[in-house]
Amino acid sequence: MRRILACLLAMAALGGVSLLGDANDIVKTELARERRRLTLDSRTLADISRRLETALSQLAAASRAVAEAAAKSDSPAEEISRREDVVSESEQEVRSLLEKRRLVADRIVERHRSIAALESELTPKKLDAVTGRWAVTVDPGSQRGYFRMTLDGTIVSGEYALEGGYTGSLRGTLVSDRLRLERVDSTQGFSAIFYGRVARDYSSISGTWETTTFGGGATTNGIWRAVREEEENNP
Repeated sequence: MRRILACLLAMAALGGVSLLGDANDIVKTELARERRRLTLDSRTLADISRRLETALSQLAAASRAVAEAAAKSDSPAEEISRREDVVSESEQEVRSLLEKRRLVADRIVERHRSIAALESELTPKKLDAVTGRWAVTVDPGSQRGYFRMTLDGTIVSGEYALEGGYTGSLRGTLVSDRLRLERVDSTQGFSAIFYGRVARDYSSISGTWETTTFGGGATTNGIWRAVREEEENNP
């Protein structure tokens, strides 16, 4: 089942929105099949369980019959042996039904897991305000790159890469729709603060940035914008 879901996601990533709709249809079809299979397996398990109860009763009766025959001093050895053969046959039937029951029960567990996985694929993924990957443009200069961020409560953390070989980490906070990020360069250390406002649909962020060159005391600032990238297209 995991291989099926992985193939569907790969198809969706290659084919875009239209193919994603087709993939959802395939998932729905497979989900319906798994539910039908689960119904059949549940009926089979119920039938085997009833047969097992009967077989156990027969085994108990056969075992008592041997004990009763053995308790009588005038019981022929052949009668005791015959009754013991019945016990052996009942034991074999019980073992066989126990194994069948175990296999069906294991299959039912896997059916439930498959159904849960398929249902998860059909459930719209809930976005929070900033978690994910964002295509970023920083002005002046139209410097492009990406931010990848994760939100935990009001704390934001992540990483970035910008044209010119600039990479590093992000740390900050999100309060309501107001984002404050500190950009920490992998070689230069703390380098800038980004202020932004998250759009209501969580699709974009826009705002200003500023950095201080500590040697000369000059302040550099500008504007920036980020657009959320589709998760399937993220490397």
